[in-house]
Amino acid sequence: MQRLNVMLTLPDGQRMLCGEIFTTTPDSRGKIEGSFRYTKEYLLHPDTFALDPEYLPLSPADVATQRSQGVHGVFEDALPDDWGRELLSKKWNIPRSEQTVPIFLKFLGSNGLGALSFYTDKEEPYLDPSGNLHDLSRLVDAALNYDAGLPVEDDDLRTLFSCGSSPGGARPKALIKNKAKMQWIAKFPKLNDKYHVESIEAASLQLARDTGLQVPNFLIQNAGNQKVLLVERFDVTGEGGRNHMISMQTLLGADGYYNLSYSDMFKVINKYSYRPQEDTNKLFRQMVFNAAIGNTDDHLKNFCLLHTTKGFTLSPAYDLVPDIHHNREHRLSFPQGAGTLPPDRQVLQRIGKVQKVSDPEQIIEDVVLSMAKWQEVFWQYEVPENDIQRLEPGITQRLNRISG
Repeated sequence: MQRLNVMLTLPDGQRMLCGEIFTTTPDSRGKIEGSFRYTKEYLLHPDTFALDPEYLPLSPADVATQRSQGVHGVFEDALPDDWGRELLSKKWNIPRSEQTVPIFLKFLGSNGLGALSFYTDKEEPYLDPSGNLHDLSRLVDAALNYDAGLPVEDDDLRTLFSCGSSPGGARPKALIKNKAKMQWIAKFPKLNDKYHVESIEAASLQLARDTGLQVPNFLIQNAGNQKVLLVERFDVTGEGGRNHMISMQTLLGADGYYNLSYSDMFKVINKYSYRPQEDTNKLFRQMVFNAAIGNTDDHLKNFCLLHTTKGFTLSPAYDLVPDIHHNREHRLSFPQGAGTLPPDRQVLQRIGKVQKVSDPEQIIEDVVLSMAKWQEVFWQYEVPENDIQRLEPGITQRLNRISG
Protein backbone atom coordinates (compact mmCIF):
# COMPACT_ATOMS: atom_id res chain seq x y z
CA MET A 1 0.00 0.00 0.00
CA GLN A 2 1.40 3.40 -1.02
CA ARG A 3 0.43 6.55 0.84
CA LEU A 4 0.75 10.05 -0.57
CA ASN A 5 0.19 13.17 1.51
CA VAL A 6 -1.65 15.93 -0.37
CA MET A 7 -0.73 19.55 0.38
CA LEU A 8 -2.89 22.48 -0.71
CA THR A 9 -1.50 25.98 -1.31
CA LEU A 10 -4.11 28.70 -0.74
CA PRO A 11 -4.32 31.97 -2.74
CA ASP A 12 -2.56 33.87 0.07
CA GLY A 13 0.37 31.44 0.01
CA GLN A 14 -0.61 29.52 3.14
CA ARG A 15 -0.02 25.78 2.82
CA MET A 16 -1.87 23.01 4.64
CA LEU A 17 -2.02 19.23 4.65
CA CYS A 18 -5.48 18.52 3.28
CA GLY A 19 -5.56 14.74 2.87
CA GLU A 20 -4.00 11.39 2.06
CA ILE A 21 -4.12 9.15 -1.01
CA PHE A 22 -3.87 5.38 -0.51
CA THR A 23 -3.16 3.08 -3.48
CA THR A 24 -2.35 -0.58 -4.06
CA THR A 25 0.18 -1.97 -6.50
CA PRO A 26 -1.28 -2.71 -9.94
CA ASP A 27 -2.95 -6.10 -10.37
CA SER A 28 -2.32 -8.43 -13.32
CA ARG A 29 -4.55 -6.23 -15.52
CA GLY A 30 -2.84 -3.03 -14.43
CA LYS A 31 -5.78 -1.86 -12.30
CA ILE A 32 -4.95 0.04 -9.11
CA GLU A 33 -7.28 0.29 -6.13
CA GLY A 34 -7.25 3.61 -4.33
CA SER A 35 -8.96 5.98 -1.93
CA PHE A 36 -8.64 9.48 -0.48
CA ARG A 37 -9.28 10.83 3.01
CA TYR A 38 -9.38 14.46 4.14
CA THR A 39 -7.42 15.28 7.31
CA LYS A 40 -9.32 16.34 10.43
CA GLU A 41 -7.33 19.59 10.49
CA TYR A 42 -8.39 20.44 6.95
CA LEU A 43 -12.05 19.70 7.63
CA LEU A 44 -11.96 22.10 10.60
CA HIS A 45 -10.10 24.91 8.79
CA PRO A 46 -12.17 28.07 8.12
CA ASP A 47 -11.02 28.22 4.47
CA THR A 48 -11.76 24.60 3.68
CA PHE A 49 -13.51 23.56 0.45
CA ALA A 50 -14.06 20.31 -1.45
CA LEU A 51 -11.14 19.63 -3.78
CA ASP A 52 -13.64 17.95 -6.11
CA PRO A 53 -17.22 18.96 -5.25
CA GLU A 54 -18.65 16.14 -7.38
CA TYR A 55 -16.60 13.13 -6.24
CA LEU A 56 -14.81 14.27 -3.05
CA PRO A 57 -17.35 16.14 -0.88
CA LEU A 58 -16.09 17.26 2.53
CA SER A 59 -16.32 14.24 4.80
CA PRO A 60 -14.07 12.41 7.29
CA ALA A 61 -14.72 9.07 5.54
CA ASP A 62 -12.39 7.34 3.09
CA VAL A 63 -13.65 7.82 -0.47
CA ALA A 64 -12.70 5.02 -2.86
CA THR A 65 -12.18 5.73 -6.54
CA GLN A 66 -13.57 3.56 -9.32
CA ARG A 67 -10.86 4.75 -11.71
CA SER A 68 -8.34 2.11 -12.77
CA GLN A 69 -5.51 4.62 -12.23
CA GLY A 70 -6.10 4.37 -8.46
CA VAL A 71 -6.50 8.11 -7.81
CA HIS A 72 -9.36 10.53 -8.23
CA GLY A 73 -9.27 12.63 -11.38
CA VAL A 74 -8.63 15.91 -9.55
CA PHE A 75 -5.19 14.64 -8.52
CA GLU A 76 -4.31 13.43 -12.01
CA ASP A 77 -5.22 16.95 -13.21
CA ALA A 78 -1.96 18.08 -11.57
CA LEU A 79 0.08 15.87 -13.89
CA PRO A 80 1.31 16.83 -17.36
CA ASP A 81 0.28 14.85 -20.41
CA ASP A 82 2.54 12.98 -22.85
CA TRP A 83 5.44 15.43 -23.18
CA GLY A 84 5.78 16.21 -19.48
CA ARG A 85 5.32 12.60 -18.37
CA GLU A 86 8.06 11.46 -20.70
CA LEU A 87 10.45 14.02 -19.24
CA LEU A 88 9.35 13.11 -15.71
CA SER A 89 10.14 9.46 -16.46
CA LYS A 90 13.56 10.34 -17.87
CA LYS A 91 14.37 12.75 -15.03
CA TRP A 92 13.70 10.16 -12.31
CA ASN A 93 14.59 7.01 -14.31
CA ILE A 94 11.13 5.55 -13.80
CA PRO A 95 10.88 2.12 -15.50
CA ARG A 96 7.96 1.69 -17.88
CA SER A 97 6.42 -0.93 -15.59
CA GLU A 98 6.25 1.68 -12.81
CA GLN A 99 4.93 4.60 -14.86
CA THR A 100 1.60 4.77 -13.04
CA VAL A 101 -0.33 7.84 -11.93
CA PRO A 102 0.53 7.39 -8.20
CA ILE A 103 4.23 7.05 -9.04
CA PHE A 104 4.14 10.09 -11.32
CA LEU A 105 2.47 12.11 -8.53
CA LYS A 106 5.14 11.01 -6.08
CA PHE A 107 7.90 12.32 -8.32
CA LEU A 108 5.97 15.41 -9.41
CA GLY A 109 5.97 16.62 -5.81
CA SER A 110 5.20 20.33 -5.63
CA ASN A 111 6.06 21.08 -9.26
CA GLY A 112 2.69 20.60 -10.91
CA LEU A 113 0.24 23.22 -12.12
CA GLY A 114 -2.55 24.19 -9.75
CA ALA A 115 -2.56 24.28 -5.96
CA LEU A 116 -1.85 20.63 -5.04
CA SER A 117 1.45 18.99 -4.20
CA PHE A 118 2.30 15.45 -3.17
CA TYR A 119 4.87 13.74 -0.95
CA THR A 120 5.33 10.34 0.69
CA ASP A 121 6.79 11.20 4.10
CA LYS A 122 7.68 14.64 5.35
CA GLU A 123 7.07 17.57 3.06
CA GLU A 124 9.91 18.26 0.67
CA PRO A 125 11.12 21.87 0.44
CA TYR A 126 9.67 23.68 -2.56
CA LEU A 127 12.18 24.15 -5.36
CA ASP A 128 10.95 26.42 -8.13
CA PRO A 129 11.32 24.40 -11.36
CA SER A 130 11.00 27.47 -13.60
CA GLY A 131 13.76 28.33 -16.02
CA ASN A 132 14.81 31.89 -16.74
CA LEU A 133 13.84 33.92 -19.77
CA HIS A 134 17.46 33.98 -20.99
CA ASP A 135 17.39 30.14 -21.07
CA LEU A 136 14.74 30.07 -23.81
CA SER A 137 17.03 29.54 -26.79
CA ARG A 138 18.86 26.70 -25.06
CA LEU A 139 15.59 25.13 -23.97
CA VAL A 140 14.06 25.27 -27.45
CA ASP A 141 17.15 23.73 -29.02
CA ALA A 142 17.25 21.06 -26.29
CA ALA A 143 13.54 20.26 -26.78
CA LEU A 144 13.88 20.00 -30.56
CA ASN A 145 16.99 17.82 -30.32
CA TYR A 146 15.38 15.64 -27.64
CA ASP A 147 12.28 15.28 -29.82
CA ALA A 148 14.48 14.23 -32.75
CA GLY A 149 16.47 11.73 -30.68
CA LEU A 150 19.65 13.79 -31.08
CA PRO A 151 22.26 14.32 -28.33
CA VAL A 152 21.55 17.05 -25.78
CA GLU A 153 24.17 18.65 -23.51
CA ASP A 154 23.89 17.40 -19.91
CA ASP A 155 23.28 20.87 -18.45
CA ASP A 156 20.58 21.63 -21.01
CA LEU A 157 18.98 18.25 -20.43
CA ARG A 158 18.86 18.84 -16.67
CA THR A 159 17.25 22.24 -17.20
CA LEU A 160 14.74 20.75 -19.62
CA PHE A 161 13.91 17.94 -17.17
CA SER A 162 13.45 20.46 -14.38
CA CYS A 163 11.21 23.05 -16.02
CA GLY A 164 9.70 20.94 -18.81
CA SER A 165 8.27 18.04 -16.80
CA SER A 166 5.54 20.03 -15.05
CA PRO A 167 3.25 21.78 -17.59
CA GLY A 168 0.25 19.96 -19.06
CA GLY A 169 -0.46 19.15 -22.70
CA ALA A 170 1.07 16.93 -25.33
CA ARG A 171 3.29 19.58 -26.98
CA PRO A 172 6.73 20.68 -25.68
CA LYS A 173 6.44 23.25 -22.88
CA ALA A 174 8.45 24.62 -19.98
CA LEU A 175 7.89 26.85 -16.96
CA ILE A 176 9.64 30.21 -17.27
CA LYS A 177 9.95 33.26 -15.06
CA ASN A 178 11.14 36.74 -15.99
CA LYS A 179 13.06 39.31 -13.96
CA ALA A 180 9.86 40.44 -12.26
CA LYS A 181 9.35 36.81 -11.13
CA MET A 182 6.19 36.52 -13.24
CA GLN A 183 5.39 32.88 -14.01
CA TRP A 184 4.81 31.82 -17.62
CA ILE A 185 4.21 28.64 -19.55
CA ALA A 186 6.52 28.66 -22.57
CA LYS A 187 5.15 26.76 -25.58
CA PHE A 188 7.78 25.49 -28.02
CA PRO A 189 7.63 24.43 -31.66
CA LYS A 190 7.58 20.69 -32.32
CA LEU A 191 9.81 18.86 -34.75
CA ASN A 192 7.07 17.74 -37.15
CA ASP A 193 4.94 20.91 -37.07
CA LYS A 194 3.26 21.72 -40.38
CA TYR A 195 2.18 25.17 -39.18
CA HIS A 196 3.81 27.96 -37.16
CA VAL A 197 1.69 26.98 -34.18
CA GLU A 198 3.04 29.46 -31.62
CA SER A 199 2.32 32.54 -33.78
CA ILE A 200 -1.07 31.12 -34.76
CA GLU A 201 -2.04 30.52 -31.13
CA ALA A 202 -0.94 34.03 -30.14
CA ALA A 203 -3.10 35.51 -32.91
CA SER A 204 -6.01 33.31 -31.85
CA LEU A 205 -5.69 34.48 -28.25
CA GLN A 206 -5.74 38.09 -29.47
CA LEU A 207 -8.88 37.46 -31.52
CA ALA A 208 -10.52 35.79 -28.51
CA ARG A 209 -9.68 38.79 -26.36
CA ASP A 210 -11.13 41.07 -29.03
CA THR A 211 -14.43 39.16 -28.86
CA GLY A 212 -14.67 39.84 -25.13
CA LEU A 213 -13.27 36.54 -23.88
CA GLN A 214 -11.04 36.53 -20.82
CA VAL A 215 -7.65 35.09 -21.79
CA PRO A 216 -4.30 35.00 -19.94
CA ASN A 217 -1.64 37.58 -20.69
CA PHE A 218 0.62 36.32 -23.48
CA LEU A 219 3.46 37.36 -25.76
CA ILE A 220 5.64 36.01 -28.55
CA GLN A 221 9.32 35.76 -27.74
CA ASN A 222 12.13 35.15 -30.21
CA ALA A 223 14.45 32.32 -29.19
CA GLY A 224 17.23 32.05 -31.74
CA ASN A 225 15.57 31.14 -35.04
CA GLN A 226 12.39 29.98 -33.34
CA LYS A 227 9.36 31.70 -31.86
CA VAL A 228 8.07 30.79 -28.41
CA LEU A 229 4.63 31.62 -27.03
CA LEU A 230 4.65 32.73 -23.40
CA VAL A 231 1.31 32.44 -21.57
CA GLU A 232 1.02 33.82 -18.04
CA ARG A 233 -0.05 31.26 -15.45
CA PHE A 234 -3.53 31.98 -14.08
CA ASP A 235 -3.18 29.47 -11.23
CA VAL A 236 -0.53 31.66 -9.55
CA THR A 237 -1.79 34.60 -7.47
CA GLY A 238 -0.20 37.99 -6.92
CA GLU A 239 0.60 37.00 -3.33
CA GLY A 240 2.60 34.00 -4.49
CA GLY A 241 -0.20 31.58 -3.65
CA ARG A 242 -2.19 29.29 -5.92
CA ASN A 243 -5.70 28.86 -7.22
CA HIS A 244 -6.89 25.26 -7.14
CA MET A 245 -7.80 23.91 -10.60
CA ILE A 246 -10.11 21.09 -11.62
CA SER A 247 -10.78 20.04 -15.20
CA MET A 248 -14.20 19.57 -16.74
CA GLN A 249 -13.09 16.04 -17.57
CA THR A 250 -12.76 15.31 -13.86
CA LEU A 251 -15.98 17.03 -12.85
CA LEU A 252 -17.90 15.09 -15.51
CA GLY A 253 -16.25 11.77 -14.67
CA ALA A 254 -15.24 11.24 -18.31
CA ASP A 255 -12.65 8.58 -19.11
CA GLY A 256 -11.33 10.36 -22.21
CA TYR A 257 -10.73 13.93 -23.29
CA TYR A 258 -13.14 13.84 -26.17
CA ASN A 259 -16.48 12.73 -24.80
CA LEU A 260 -19.71 14.52 -23.97
CA SER A 261 -21.05 17.91 -25.05
CA TYR A 262 -20.92 21.62 -24.33
CA SER A 263 -24.31 21.18 -22.65
CA ASP A 264 -22.66 18.96 -20.01
CA MET A 265 -20.29 21.79 -19.11
CA PHE A 266 -23.18 24.25 -18.82
CA LYS A 267 -24.68 21.87 -16.24
CA VAL A 268 -21.42 21.82 -14.25
CA ILE A 269 -21.30 25.61 -14.21
CA ASN A 270 -24.88 25.91 -13.00
CA LYS A 271 -24.16 23.38 -10.27
CA TYR A 272 -20.81 24.58 -8.94
CA SER A 273 -19.93 28.12 -10.08
CA TYR A 274 -20.37 30.87 -7.50
CA ARG A 275 -21.41 33.14 -10.40
CA PRO A 276 -23.32 30.80 -12.74
CA GLN A 277 -24.86 33.45 -15.00
CA GLU A 278 -21.55 35.15 -15.72
CA ASP A 279 -19.80 31.83 -16.33
CA THR A 280 -22.65 30.59 -18.54
CA ASN A 281 -22.19 33.69 -20.70
CA LYS A 282 -18.41 33.12 -20.77
CA LEU A 283 -18.72 29.48 -21.80
CA PHE A 284 -21.23 30.35 -24.50
CA ARG A 285 -18.89 33.04 -25.87
CA GLN A 286 -16.00 30.58 -25.91
CA MET A 287 -18.15 27.95 -27.62
CA VAL A 288 -19.15 30.42 -30.35
CA PHE A 289 -15.53 31.50 -30.78
CA ASN A 290 -14.37 27.87 -31.06
CA ALA A 291 -17.03 27.28 -33.72
CA ALA A 292 -15.96 30.39 -35.65
CA ILE A 293 -12.21 29.91 -35.66
CA GLY A 294 -12.34 26.12 -35.95
CA ASN A 295 -10.85 25.17 -32.58
CA THR A 296 -11.72 21.50 -33.00
CA ASP A 297 -9.36 20.47 -30.18
CA ASP A 298 -11.98 21.66 -27.69
CA HIS A 299 -11.73 18.64 -25.40
CA LEU A 300 -12.71 18.48 -21.73
CA LYS A 301 -9.19 19.08 -20.38
CA ASN A 302 -9.10 22.42 -22.18
CA PHE A 303 -11.77 23.76 -19.82
CA CYS A 304 -11.45 24.01 -16.06
CA LEU A 305 -12.84 25.65 -12.95
CA LEU A 306 -10.59 27.70 -10.67
CA HIS A 307 -11.23 27.97 -6.96
CA THR A 308 -10.71 31.55 -5.81
CA THR A 309 -11.41 33.08 -2.41
CA LYS A 310 -15.07 33.37 -3.46
CA GLY A 311 -15.55 29.85 -4.84
CA PHE A 312 -15.34 27.99 -8.13
CA THR A 313 -15.48 29.93 -11.41
CA LEU A 314 -14.67 29.23 -15.06
CA SER A 315 -11.00 29.81 -15.84
CA PRO A 316 -9.72 32.11 -18.59
CA ALA A 317 -9.83 30.53 -22.06
CA TYR A 318 -6.65 28.75 -23.15
CA ASP A 319 -5.27 26.43 -25.86
CA LEU A 320 -7.12 28.23 -28.65
CA VAL A 321 -6.03 27.34 -32.19
CA PRO A 322 -7.80 26.95 -35.56
CA ASP A 323 -8.27 23.55 -37.17
CA ILE A 324 -4.58 23.04 -38.00
CA HIS A 325 -5.08 19.27 -38.26
CA HIS A 326 -8.05 19.68 -40.63
CA ASN A 327 -10.34 17.55 -38.49
CA ARG A 328 -13.44 19.64 -39.25
CA GLU A 329 -15.32 17.82 -36.48
CA HIS A 330 -15.06 19.15 -32.92
CA ARG A 331 -14.01 16.97 -30.00
CA LEU A 332 -17.07 18.13 -28.06
CA SER A 333 -20.51 18.02 -29.60
CA PHE A 334 -22.80 21.02 -29.78
CA PRO A 335 -26.29 20.65 -28.26
CA GLN A 336 -29.61 21.14 -30.02
CA GLY A 337 -28.88 18.53 -32.65
CA ALA A 338 -25.77 20.10 -34.16
CA GLY A 339 -23.44 17.23 -33.30
CA THR A 340 -19.69 17.67 -33.77
CA LEU A 341 -19.84 19.52 -37.10
CA PRO A 342 -19.60 23.34 -37.25
CA PRO A 343 -22.96 24.81 -36.14
CA ASP A 344 -24.81 27.60 -37.93
CA ARG A 345 -26.23 30.77 -36.42
CA GLN A 346 -29.69 29.31 -35.81
CA VAL A 347 -28.24 26.43 -33.79
CA LEU A 348 -26.13 28.82 -31.72
CA GLN A 349 -29.17 31.00 -31.08
CA ARG A 350 -31.15 27.98 -29.89
CA ILE A 351 -28.31 26.90 -27.59
CA GLY A 352 -28.15 30.40 -26.12
CA LYS A 353 -31.88 30.39 -25.46
CA VAL A 354 -31.94 26.92 -23.87
CA GLN A 355 -28.93 27.72 -21.65
CA LYS A 356 -30.45 31.08 -20.61
CA VAL A 357 -27.49 33.11 -21.89
CA SER A 358 -28.03 36.81 -21.11
CA ASP A 359 -27.75 38.13 -24.68
CA PRO A 360 -26.73 35.33 -27.07
CA GLU A 361 -27.36 37.39 -30.21
CA GLN A 362 -24.94 40.09 -29.07
CA ILE A 363 -22.28 37.51 -28.18
CA ILE A 364 -22.58 35.88 -31.61
CA GLU A 365 -22.29 39.31 -33.24
CA ASP A 366 -19.23 40.17 -31.10
CA VAL A 367 -17.51 37.02 -32.36
CA VAL A 368 -18.47 37.62 -36.00
CA LEU A 369 -17.17 41.22 -35.91
CA SER A 370 -13.90 40.20 -34.26
CA MET A 371 -13.31 37.25 -36.59
CA ALA A 372 -13.95 39.39 -39.67
CA LYS A 373 -10.43 40.78 -39.20
CA TRP A 374 -8.74 37.47 -38.45
CA GLN A 375 -6.27 37.70 -41.34
CA GLU A 376 -5.17 41.17 -40.25
CA VAL A 377 -4.50 39.89 -36.72
CA PHE A 378 -2.63 36.85 -38.06
CA TRP A 379 -0.41 39.19 -40.12
CA GLN A 380 0.16 41.29 -37.00
CA TYR A 381 1.54 38.21 -35.23
CA GLU A 382 3.69 37.32 -38.26
CA VAL A 383 1.86 34.15 -39.21
CA PRO A 384 3.29 33.18 -42.61
CA GLU A 385 1.10 33.86 -45.62
CA ASN A 386 1.18 30.19 -46.61
CA ASP A 387 -0.33 29.22 -43.24
CA ILE A 388 -3.04 31.84 -43.62
CA GLN A 389 -3.94 30.61 -47.11
CA ARG A 390 -4.29 27.01 -45.91
CA LEU A 391 -6.51 28.04 -42.98
CA GLU A 392 -8.63 30.50 -44.98
CA PRO A 393 -11.17 28.09 -46.58
CA GLY A 394 -12.15 26.47 -43.30
CA ILE A 395 -12.44 29.72 -41.34
CA THR A 396 -14.36 31.46 -44.11
CA GLN A 397 -16.83 28.57 -44.33
CA ARG A 398 -17.39 28.66 -40.59
CA LEU A 399 -17.86 32.42 -40.51
CA ASN A 400 -20.39 32.22 -43.32
CA ARG A 401 -22.40 29.69 -41.29
CA ILE A 402 -22.64 31.89 -38.19
CA SER A 403 -22.85 35.29 -39.87
CA GLY A 404 -26.56 34.76 -40.63
